[in-house]
Amino acid sequence: MGIQRETAEEPERTGKMEQYIIGIDSGTSGIKAVLFDTKGNEIDKESYPLTGIYPEENMFEEDTAEIWEKGSRAIRAVAQRNRDKQVIGIGITAQGDGLWMFDKEMKPVRNGACFCDGRAADIVDRWVSDGTCDRLFELTGTRVFTGNQNGIVKWMEENAPKDLEKAAYLMHLKDYLFYRLTGKITTDATDQSLIFLNQETREYMDEAFAVCGLEKYREKYPPVLPAKENAFTITGEAAQELGLPEDVLVTSGPMDVSACALGSGVTEAGQCCSIMGTAALHEMVLDKPLQDDIRAGMTITHVMEDRWLRLMASLAGTPNLEWMLNTIGSQVKADAKAAGKNVYAYMEEMIEKVPIGSRGVMYHPYLLAGGERAPFTDPRARASYTGISVRHTLADIVRATYEGVAFAMLDCYQHMPGEIKRLTVCGGGANSAVWCQMFADAVGTQIVTVKGDELGAKGVVLNNAVVQGIYGSYKEAVEATVELNRVYEPDMKAHEKYMKVYELYKETYERLRATWKLRGKLIRED
Repeated sequence: MGIQRETAEEPERTGKMEQYIIGIDSGTSGIKAVLFDTKGNEIDKESYPLTGIYPEENMFEEDTAEIWEKGSRAIRAVAQRNRDKQVIGIGITAQGDGLWMFDKEMKPVRNGACFCDGRAADIVDRWVSDGTCDRLFELTGTRVFTGNQNGIVKWMEENAPKDLEKAAYLMHLKDYLFYRLTGKITTDATDQSLIFLNQETREYMDEAFAVCGLEKYREKYPPVLPAKENAFTITGEAAQELGLPEDVLVTSGPMDVSACALGSGVTEAGQCCSIMGTAALHEMVLDKPLQDDIRAGMTITHVMEDRWLRLMASLAGTPNLEWMLNTIGSQVKADAKAAGKNVYAYMEEMIEKVPIGSRGVMYHPYLLAGGERAPFTDPRARASYTGISVRHTLADIVRATYEGVAFAMLDCYQHMPGEIKRLTVCGGGANSAVWCQMFADAVGTQIVTVKGDELGAKGVVLNNAVVQGIYGSYKEAVEATVELNRVYEPDMKAHEKYMKVYELYKETYERLRATWKLRGKLIRED
């Protein structure tokens, strides 16, 4: 296809004016531009929500045009408000997995399928049955789920072949944003290592395509660069549109989970990070890949050349609270408003009066279209409350919702291949002291949070700063910019109680799995 690998020349920086870098983070629920100084401090931010599109019950898409329009608007707003500051770089991260298809003119072929999309459920079932999933795990360390790109490409082949034929490039979201800023068509190792790369060489592996029957589409994939090399100067057109200098250096990658880990200072073997956002991404740093046979979760390269991340990428994140509030929790909203309190603070007061185990109410937090993907993979998994009787109150149900997410976290760490040396929580869930203490008690380990709200954006800013020579290494960048915020010590007596209830949590979802499959069949028939 004529894609040529190029090497960016770093612009010469002159003068003593303080320098700044913008971090772009496009998640599932929104996109943001965050301005940082080179010491890692957040200076300014602009964000916009994104619209989820649900053509069918098991599909979750987003409009690429909307993402770029809102992303460019966010960059422009930050640039305009900070015209007195010298912006020298932009770093980009975004949600991983999914499928974003573009024609030869780099126009979107159709809406992007997000990481939590579940359309490939039947294909993944087939791959489980014929051994494809086992072979892919042996090759890549990833247990395939419906939101991985290979399953969605296969779905396109079987259900939308004309769209797949029209696509010249099969990409990830951050790669498109990078193209809009630089005109370069590339990807980085963190995104592609999920399913298509040799973990040691960080290069495409032909067998990973062939085992899925996708070798004919190998030519549609852009060249892979390390995040440290995926760096090019902004185009003159983009600089003018966004109100930025024409020598701004743009870097792409690492993907969101690696970026959050870097921005949180999680870089050494045994250190762990839980990103409590739309999904709940639990990860452990490894110094060697493919050393376990825990056939769950994923393995990706970290931004550093000699580190990898073992992921238990649960879909059980903070939307569970939002959904509860917007449906059965309307009374909670009204009571909080009447009391003149923030609704989340009010809920936390409610749940502290309810004992561990929520008086027997159990919540399984599988709300998203893709079901659950770690530590088990079931695209048909759906959320449910069980154990409710006439004696239960709304407070029991609210606490059960919080606990359901905590049990999903515990479930993931029970399947990690090593001992937790330090567990950092970030994302929206890190803002709740009550929830963080619940996490510490449930998992039975110390939880820490670090200063800063936008750690994914910070991670790509640190990568950009390393590329530009502001820091000599990622370790140096982390030591200079990452600062501890709060520490939550586990109550081990509470942990013992959580572990007893956890047995019920596991037993219940194991017994529910047959009902999820039947439900999925009935939904299709309707």
